[in-house]
Amino acid sequence: MKKTTILTTAISLCMAASMLAGCSQGSSGGETAVATRIEGGQTQISVEASEAASVSSEDKYKFTYKGYEIAPGSNAAAALEAFGDDYDRVEVASCAYQGVDIVYTYPGFTLYAFSDSGVEYINVIEVTDSLIDCGGISVGDSIQKAKDIYGTPDVGDDYGVLYRSGKTELQISTDGVDTIIAIVYKRVAE
Repeated sequence: MKKTTILTTAISLCMAASMLAGCSQGSSGGETAVATRIEGGQTQISVEASEAASVSSEDKYKFTYKGYEIAPGSNAAAALEAFGDDYDRVEVASCAYQGVDIVYTYPGFTLYAFSDSGVEYINVIEVTDSLIDCGGISVGDSIQKAKDIYGTPDVGDDYGVLYRSGKTELQISTDGVDTIIAIVYKRVAE
């Protein structure tokens, strides 16, 4: 029980720090959507900010859900439209009352966003549902499976690993032994 409390507190602090880091990001670019056909005749739509400062080709860690791919740093409106309206929304003041952090809780995952000049941007995507595939891994899988797929992590310990690419990070948290308990896509503060 004590390990669970410590782990929950650590994850919460990481999420809060990541959300606050988004307050310094100033993006005012548009969005582009690219549709491609995938297996079974389904259409995958990839949504990314059009400005290179927001999302670049180096940002390889992106969340895919219901055939839609969203990169941390993308406009939240595009993600909300793609994922549907089955969410709970909460707003909280942030950055010494200089902005607003927005939390969209969907069944199985959470989007953490911030508002910049009235436009919401996704800063963090946290997946906690074992039914959601995240690039070949899911909550409940072993950390070794993640390492087999993603390679050697940039940072790692008993409680998870972290991969970095461009301005995105993929954090895979474990129970302190071997089981994945959360998969988090983050935007790196500029």
